[in-house]
Amino acid sequence: MKAPSASEAPASPLVLIDLPHLERGASPRKLSDTACRAGIPARHCSSVVARPATALQGCHPLSSRETLPSMLTSLWARLTWAGLFPVVLVTALLYPIFNAQLDDRTARARGTAATTLEAEYERLRQAMNESLNQVLVTVEFPLLQRYLDTVQQTQSPAHEVALQRDLEQMDALFRSLLTHFGRYTRLALIDQAGRERLSATTIPMLPPPPKVDHADTALFEEATALQPGDLYISPPRLGAADGDETVTAAIDIATPVFTPSGRRLGVLLFTLDWSRLTAHLADPHEHSDTQFLLTDARGSWLLAGGGERAIPFGSALATEWPAAWQAMAASPRGEAKLDKHLLGFHTHDVRIHHYQSQAGMIVSDPDTQPWRLGIAAPRPTLMKVLMESRGQLMAIVLVYLLSITVAALWTFGHYRQRSLRQSALLLSRQARQYAGEVQDLYENAPCGYHSLDSAGRVVKMNRTELDWLGYRADEIIGRRLYRDFITPGSRDAFDAAFQQVLSDAREGAAECELLCRDGTTLPVAIQATAQVTAAGFQYSRATVFDLRERKRLEASLERQAMTDPLTGLGNRRYLEDQAAMEIARAQRSGAPLSLIAIDLDHFKYINDTHGHDVGDLVLQAFAGTARQQLRNGDVLCRMGGEEFAILLPDTTREQAMTVAERLRQTIAGTPVQVGEEVIAGGRLAYSASLGVTLVSAGESSLKPAIKRADRGLYAAKAAGRNRTQWHAG
Repeated sequence: MKAPSASEAPASPLVLIDLPHLERGASPRKLSDTACRAGIPARHCSSVVARPATALQGCHPLSSRETLPSMLTSLWARLTWAGLFPVVLVTALLYPIFNAQLDDRTARARGTAATTLEAEYERLRQAMNESLNQVLVTVEFPLLQRYLDTVQQTQSPAHEVALQRDLEQMDALFRSLLTHFGRYTRLALIDQAGRERLSATTIPMLPPPPKVDHADTALFEEATALQPGDLYISPPRLGAADGDETVTAAIDIATPVFTPSGRRLGVLLFTLDWSRLTAHLADPHEHSDTQFLLTDARGSWLLAGGGERAIPFGSALATEWPAAWQAMAASPRGEAKLDKHLLGFHTHDVRIHHYQSQAGMIVSDPDTQPWRLGIAAPRPTLMKVLMESRGQLMAIVLVYLLSITVAALWTFGHYRQRSLRQSALLLSRQARQYAGEVQDLYENAPCGYHSLDSAGRVVKMNRTELDWLGYRADEIIGRRLYRDFITPGSRDAFDAAFQQVLSDAREGAAECELLCRDGTTLPVAIQATAQVTAAGFQYSRATVFDLRERKRLEASLERQAMTDPLTGLGNRRYLEDQAAMEIARAQRSGAPLSLIAIDLDHFKYINDTHGHDVGDLVLQAFAGTARQQLRNGDVLCRMGGEEFAILLPDTTREQAMTVAERLRQTIAGTPVQVGEEVIAGGRLAYSASLGVTLVSAGESSLKPAIKRADRGLYAAKAAGRNRTQWHAG
């Protein structure tokens, strides 16, 4: 049974199209252009024949257009009455029940919100009281009082030593307190003149804070007017920032420092991490739409973070959420119903609500107190209640669907048979169109297709594979064996795969090279299966993939695996491969084989001082200088970092030392061009230390020689660097 030939192009189908808008007697070219614009494939446009519109009306899906409006009117009228009555009846019966459930759900949501609000309010108040107590406990440390008392006295050498010792102890104390408490970003000690004597911070991104003068700040003025045990608390503010990204929000807590006799010495300042303290309020609760609100007395938003949709810190709640602010501003405590939320709120005045702390009097900006803490919980709706009552809701839906189904069956049953006939005609036209498109896809696919008979003769081949080989279909199909186009080196793999297709396995695959007409070869992968009927094997069907791009990628990856990308030198793996070949050659010939280990001196200093980009320039300059000093057969590799190695075939000890010393001198006398902006003169001098050794005759790998060369390198480093050192082992 012979498979169809690819040379037998499929006949263009005759396309009948209804074009009622064309004038009678239109030219064939105009018919073709109109058909192409209508979406018919270009290869079929020449076969278009126009038929009068009346000739096709009999098979048009909407041939009875004059009755369509009346049919639609009757259908929708029936569907409306069938669906309206059960909906109205069920709704009238169940509405009182659903309304009662809605009231109960609202009461439960209000109670849950009130309980949550009370817990969060108590949590915030307790956290603030703990912070106040921690400040008051710290200010009583005798070390702080002694240091501030000593620093304001006339200093003698003995005082200077004691003062420096106290300063170091206090710095350690402050850092220990920051770590222990975990809620502060900064601790500072200020003397009576407003000068900051000591400061410690927990923000690792920023440098140590500068010693600033607080004499004219409101915080210092307020704190210096307080009595022992009194505190000043600043309004929440945005704290340290890195560029445009806010790091944290903070509150400053300050208290005066006194001697035991009552003499005023200065101020102790704690900066509280407000973002951390209120993180549980700012971040949305998981699986919940509950939102916490926290503002000062003026309505400024006091929560930082909370995601992209959060209200920005310091924004006016009256602008962001007017209804919520109007309710919270009207009363110190209460509840309110908003459009979509239930709102509960408290007020908290840090000046008076600190009865569980050790503070005496607390002073703060009166315009910002009291704080207003609120919670906005989703307000239950009737739709949510209905969705929870699945059984009752399904009863209504089933009644409605039953009515719609009866009406639809009665209305559409009359037209079922005619719709099926028209669908069959449409599918037949589409099948003919799809057949042509499938043939076109087969011929012009991005991969090759062919079929072979049991003898391996080509019985079918698509245009793509013919173009690869450079032949016409009539030159190959039915005349040539496919294995004639396989290179001799890969012909065995093809034969084995084809035998698998002919066997019970019925499939096979192989990677081969095709011989093209122009003499070039094409690497391909062939995957074939057998077409088998009751009469036995008929032909094979194979897909052929072009592997040129994959082969190029594999070769590129092989090169990249052996190359250092910065310097272009071979890497450690490349050195090991070359060393294996050179050691074997040296063992056969008895020729000496030398190894030089190189390390650039003070390279870490170059990186730290001038930056890694300058360090990269130094590495690249060294690679270029070393290449110029070596022979073509010498192997120069980068082992990692600033470490390099050179393998010198046919090189004795004396010759290797000469090469190493010449390279060292050249490096020392060849500064790197780095630019005036890096260093004055734009030229950076550097040097290298070198260790030299011979690869012993009995060694099968380079590792022992590398260790000996490294020892020589370490000896050169120990002798002062910029030296060449031999190590024989």
